[in-house]
Order: sequence, then structure tokens, then C-alpha cells
Amino acid sequence: MTERRRRPIAFDPSLVTPDLKALHRAAVQNPRGPEDRLLRVTLNHLDRIRNGGKSTHRLEYMPTYPDLSDCETTYVGTDSNRKPSHRLIWRERIPQDPRQPIVREIVALGERENGQAYHAAGQRLNRPVGFTLSELSMQREPIASRYRPPHIDRGVDVPSSVESDLEFN
Repeated sequence: MTERRRRPIAFDPSLVTPDLKALHRAAVQNPRGPEDRLLRVTLNHLDRIRNGGKSTHRLEYMPTYPDLSDCETTYVGTDSNRKPSHRLIWRERIPQDPRQPIVREIVALGERENGQAYHAAGQRLNRPVGFTLSELSMQREPIASRYRPPHIDRGVDVPSSVESDLEFN
């Protein structure tokens, strides 16, 4: 935890940009409406996250959702008398090199209802429902074959000096 406080934080909102653009378009269509308020509240939360603010809570694995146990969620809502209607899903990526900043990657903004935000985050991180992060990390890519197809221009099966003999696990 102290490591996080000493290291600078980099902010990466690239994955959430489509959500913010859609919300912005809706806010432009209805100035001073609920979308405009939601956009302003969301931008305030993003600013807090960028400046090292804490999340509402860390997510846990639930088998009916993609595994986002390496992510945090921040509740976003415009009415303090009601449950927050939206969730911001984000995670911290800590580089091996201690000189590199911690990256706070904003993954998704979505509605709370039906877990829409969590499903969007899982899709953006290529995580299917029902698999834990450890199960996903154990899935191996097929090993590249050493077989080289015949070279059409030469008509013989001779490995090219340019081709690599590396195998990818």
C-alpha cells in the first residue's frame, strides 16, 4: 500500500471514452437534464480517481459476471436520496519497474441495473462469464507448429532463413 502512495499515478481513460462520448451526446441533447448532471458527476469522480482517490469498493469474483476481481468500482449517481444509478469500473496496473507510474485504467461506465457496467467491463477486458482470472491465465495459446508450408515461389518445403523457429506458448 505504501508503494502506491510513493509512486506517481498515470491516468488512462481510453477504454471508457465511448461511454463518455455517448453520455456527452445525450447531455448536449438535453442540457440541464439527467444526462447532463450524470456527465458532470462522472467527470468529478474521474478527476478524483486521477488524483489518487479511493473507490467505493473492490470487486470480487461472482460466477454470473466476468471476473473483475482485479478492478475497483465507484458508484455514480445524481440523486443522493436514491441508489447510485451507474458504476465506474477501473483498475490499477502496477508496472514491474518501480520507476514507472501506477496506471489507473478506467474500463467502463454503465448502468447498475442488470450489471450492465460489469458486463461492459468484462467485454472490454476480454473476460467471459464464469471463468476466474486464474483459470483464464492458465488457458494456453496453441503452440505454433514447426511445420512450414511449401513455398509457392520455390515449390519445395525449405525453411526460409527469415522465418523464425520460435514457439509461442
